[in-house]
Amino acid sequence: MSARAVRPPTGAIRAVVRGEVQGLGLLDATVRRALDLDLTGWVRDRDDGTVQVHAEGERSSLDALQAFLQDGPAQARVAGIDVEPVAAEGHEQFAIRGVSAGAFVVQEHRATAHHFDLRLEVDGVMRSWAVPKGPSLDPGVKRLAVQVEDHDLAHNAYEGADGRHGVIVWDRGTYEQGGRVPWPEALARGHAVFVLHGEKLRGGFALQRTRPGAKPQWLLIKRRDEDARPGSDIVAERPESVASGRTLDDLLG
Repeated sequence: MSARAVRPPTGAIRAVVRGEVQGLGLLDATVRRALDLDLTGWVRDRDDGTVQVHAEGERSSLDALQAFLQDGPAQARVAGIDVEPVAAEGHEQFAIRGVSAGAFVVQEHRATAHHFDLRLEVDGVMRSWAVPKGPSLDPGVKRLAVQVEDHDLAHNAYEGADGRHGVIVWDRGTYEQGGRVPWPEALARGHAVFVLHGEKLRGGFALQRTRPGAKPQWLLIKRRDEDARPGSDIVAERPESVASGRTLDDLLG
């Protein structure tokens, strides 16, 4: 798959399409039209029966996409759309959101050193990174993430203590793969974009490899989207396990 150059967007919109619009081809048709217009962003079904669209790019292309959404594909029955200008989130493609690529888990681990293990399911195993300071929802924070050995999926639910060592399930959920390059090729190239649907971590993230080697070093970065929380410290604010409600200090007592 060839990558195209990504130009900085000149505008961004968020649209909500109302009517009988889910399951009638609107998601796929919106992706095709957005790609034709050289737009980036996403489209997804919402729980209230509407379809939400976020698009970034040239103003003329945004206007053309808005005109397309007012009618939709032939099968859909659009009752109306609500559109507002929003800040650009910096997407690299246009894709359907909500399609899971598998499980993710973050386990807080106190061993020789205290750290958090981020694990993403890829091809039946959990690809893993040790994040010493833990994930952040602040897009201005870049966390060191050291790639470590893969784990099997059965380890995702593990909590327990052994002397002064302990593990809790700090967060878990599903995730979507993103970016212009398909996975696992994106990981091999050293730049992977994904969307987390966890109990604490939500929205877009990126892993950027900065140093190869036996234990490659990466940066884990929150993307500037609707789930970003500049200035926040989610690790300090939510120290408890999502599985048991205990903190690591509780576990090690």
